[in-house]
Amino acid sequence: MTQEHLAENIIEIYRQYGQQWTKLRGTDLYEKVWLDRFLALICVPSHILDLGCGSAKPIAAYLIAQGCEITGVDSAEVMIEMAQKHFPTQHWIQADMRTFASTQKFQGIVAWDSFFHLSKADQRKMFAQFESFADIGTVLMFTSGPADGEAIGELFGEVLYHASLAAEEYQSLLEQHGFQLIQMIADDAECAEHTVWLAQKQPQ
Repeated sequence: MTQEHLAENIIEIYRQYGQQWTKLRGTDLYEKVWLDRFLALICVPSHILDLGCGSAKPIAAYLIAQGCEITGVDSAEVMIEMAQKHFPTQHWIQADMRTFASTQKFQGIVAWDSFFHLSKADQRKMFAQFESFADIGTVLMFTSGPADGEAIGELFGEVLYHASLAAEEYQSLLEQHGFQLIQMIADDAECAEHTVWLAQKQPQ
């Protein structure tokens, strides 16, 4: 039986515990190996869209340090407030990644530890979102689960929902929306067991 109704609670959890989560997360940049792979595919300086940006630390902070311009999107007001305080010259927008709209195209799109909180149906719809923000050559990086299914975690006593499609479906969705898979590693031991996808928008 699906537990996707639990996905509806995610935004409120991060609104309530955003500051505590940011302290718990810390600034250890275990994502660096993948961020460097991402950056190697784009021209710096570039404008990056960070979906589920949180407080901007440590991921957006690292990209900014490499010379990138950031537009960060997060549903939780507290996260956007922290990001704005940390990096006031960047662009921080309180919005739901599922409905966020922009006419701007970005050279890179990141959805790290955010996309996988969506239900499977919403994850499928996000690929049209990714495509709408992409130009030829845009690099997309996101994290998922290692296999089809749902996983229920816990954060400060709250039930934390995660979902994942099968790897084959993610690859198919990328192809349908014009992205070529560059690299994918499931349960990457070099990146705190994250499952990471790296793809690039191709000419139609």
